[in-house]
Amino acid sequence: MQASIAVIGGGITGLVAARRLVGAGHAVTLYESGGRLGGQVRTEQFLGHAVDVGAESLHLAGPNAQLLDELGLTDQLVTAEASFAWIWDGVKRRRLPAGMGPAGPTRMWPIVRSGALSPLGMARAGLEPLLPPTPEQHVGADTDVSVGAFIGRRFGDQVTDRLVDPVLGSLHSGDVHRLSMRAATPMLAAKATRNRSLLLGSARSGHSPPSFVTFPGGLSTLIEGLLAGTDVDVRLATPVDAIEPSGSRYRLIAAGADQRDFDGVVLALPAAPALGLLQPLLGEDAAPLGTLRTASVATVAVAWDASEAASCEALRATGILTPAKAGTLMKAATFLSTKWPHLRHPDHALLRLSAGRVGEHRVASLPDEQLVGQMVDELRRATGLTGVPIQAQVYRWPHALPQLEVGHLEKLAVVRSALAQRPALALAGAAYDGLGISSCIAAGQRGAETMIDQLALNEEAR
Repeated sequence: MQASIAVIGGGITGLVAARRLVGAGHAVTLYESGGRLGGQVRTEQFLGHAVDVGAESLHLAGPNAQLLDELGLTDQLVTAEASFAWIWDGVKRRRLPAGMGPAGPTRMWPIVRSGALSPLGMARAGLEPLLPPTPEQHVGADTDVSVGAFIGRRFGDQVTDRLVDPVLGSLHSGDVHRLSMRAATPMLAAKATRNRSLLLGSARSGHSPPSFVTFPGGLSTLIEGLLAGTDVDVRLATPVDAIEPSGSRYRLIAAGADQRDFDGVVLALPAAPALGLLQPLLGEDAAPLGTLRTASVATVAVAWDASEAASCEALRATGILTPAKAGTLMKAATFLSTKWPHLRHPDHALLRLSAGRVGEHRVASLPDEQLVGQMVDELRRATGLTGVPIQAQVYRWPHALPQLEVGHLEKLAVVRSALAQRPALALAGAAYDGLGISSCIAAGQRGAETMIDQLALNEEAR
């Protein structure tokens, strides 16, 4: 039986859910409060180039590869150049060691050679294979711990502050001493449970890192592909003001007094608007959504004279990361013309600067000109780059990055337990299921499957 389903939110999660639900034979209406689809996937034209100013790439692993094949987009992919990144602590620039990812080190020798740690820090990190398991590593343990605390216990505080924080903290715009290992880095949590030693476990796995890819026209190509050939009724600039019970269905009250009844609703929204819609339905059980923190960030697309960029040795890397303790406004920079072959030009080099961390207010308080000026100054200090930008454009993302902090899964369990008591009502998205395109794709698929299963159960009960 065909059901009518509303999907609220036109980011990656909502689009994936809508596509899957239409594929299962249901009628889907997608509501998006803004004037475009894609959420934090946003491609803008900058000096004639398609530049992504939100999410910048995706990797070829798991659901990403499967979805790209399904959409017929695999042949269009551009692969990032194999290179390295820098870490800049505000004074000195060092290479990010090979084998160092968001979830900690997988090899010690590159870290030793990098000079990122003091002799004492290297000695402490080298003890990791000899340490007994921590409590959260036991199979079945449900103790949550921050990534920073766990990595600190295994490798020492220097690895956390000098290596994990610049990578994971920059990715999440978060505090690694508050980010939940189970929620923010589930792969690290799984590896920690399987292996007493993370280093020895990584050596045994032998997994190579996934390739990072994009499209010549930017990641908006993925957004367009998700709805291509589907019969989703898309309603842009149409915020949903309320969801009310309507017999065994739900009545959505949207902008312009638009009211429609649906058999099911998938909320693919950030926590704050989701709370506003769910609190009348769930009461106090929706309250944990109001405790989830976010970070406001800004991205600056920058063009530099090609000859000045070519003379800068540091720009042979793909980018630079800064730890929170450096106190810089710039938390990361990507050297786009180095990283992506399709973004090279004989006259100018493209870079992408980013700023903003949880609990920090400089991004919101600084006007565009000062934001650009301070970050460009830090970029020059970090790289030795000379000259001034040819052009710069600021893109702001207020309250955009959810913080999956310690206790996150327990909070979500309360909300989702209450949702389970309501027929055909699902919640999915980065604020609940993890940052990144991969997590959002998986969340959209799970949200759709949950809805399909619930609708089937409701049909059987009739």
